Amino acid sequence: MSLSSDFLKETKRNECKGRCLHYESGGHCDEIISAHSIQKSNQLGVIAEGGHVYCFNSDLSSMRKHNGKPVPKKIGVNRASTFSGFCKKHDNSLFKLIDDNPLRPSKEQVALYAYRCICREFFVKQNAQSTINSLADYPSLTKAQRNILQSAFAGHTLGFERLNFHKKIYDRALSESRYDEFEYMAFESKSPWNLQLSGVFFPDFDFQGDKLQNLGDLRSPLGIVSFFTAPTLRGWSFNICWHQSSNEPCFNLLESLRSSVSAGKKLQDALFRLSMSCCENHAFRISWWDSLAELAKSEIISRVRLLIDLEAAIPDNYLERGLEGIVDWEFEYVYTSLEEST
Repeated sequence: MSLSSDFLKETKRNECKGRCLHYESGGHCDEIISAHSIQKSNQLGVIAEGGHVYCFNSDLSSMRKHNGKPVPKKIGVNRASTFSGFCKKHDNSLFKLIDDNPLRPSKEQVALYAYRCICREFFVKQNAQSTINSLADYPSLTKAQRNILQSAFAGHTLGFERLNFHKKIYDRALSESRYDEFEYMAFESKSPWNLQLSGVFFPDFDFQGDKLQNLGDLRSPLGIVSFFTAPTLRGWSFNICWHQSSNEPCFNLLESLRSSVSAGKKLQDALFRLSMSCCENHAFRISWWDSLAELAKSEIISRVRLLIDLEAAIPDNYLERGLEGIVDWEFEYVYTSLEEST
């Protein structure tokens, strides 16, 4: 067996190791399920064709076959966006409000969406940390490979610790129903819905290329933001949400978005850049992707590759430009909690 095949095998083994990440998990948990981080019926089902969507396949064996590039792969909606991160009881009870109802939005709804985003990323980061650690003593590792694994383990450990810090904040807020501690901005659209996503990231640079926070600062907690698509009564919305403990970088991120749009940049381009640059958990309508020009596909793949390449140098202006004119979304309404808080 090779290192890459053993890495893939260990990754899949960890993905199947379920545990409930609910804030009250423990003796009351029942069967662990493959929970959807993106709703199956109200989101994936809306863009599915023949019961399938496209998701980027970024495992090592697949990327090796395509010159190191992630490629879209047809996946059934039963498997797309799933992770074994909740038991059936807690998944059904906690997320009923958002799974059974369109986004209004309300602070409680966006808090639940954001919590699901955090838990999915927590699950993925914890698995990656475990996978890399299990291969640290692989017998045939070269010095270069060992250095890469050590560097990757350090990075995933730091990322997991930072996520764990915020998950505890979210755990406390949701367990005590303190939904007023969450802020959001929701952009609602009636345009065709071809992309679904759910993700979190630590914002480092804004939409004008200015630094928001130093990801290399190990002394202070970093702010984190969740972003996701959701069904509404009139269509769908692109949503950005955070806990008030992350106010400063998130306020500044949205202020830069406002300034960018005021200066003539298109809102849909900015949000699509955010989607492709900072999230690896998305699903596309198959016919939409297939209809794109080859140049557009290449630009999207390059963005996704930049996201997953641990050795790639990320430019400061990655949210400022790129991927223009690919999506034709129009946003008719904007909802925000910020006016309520000021």
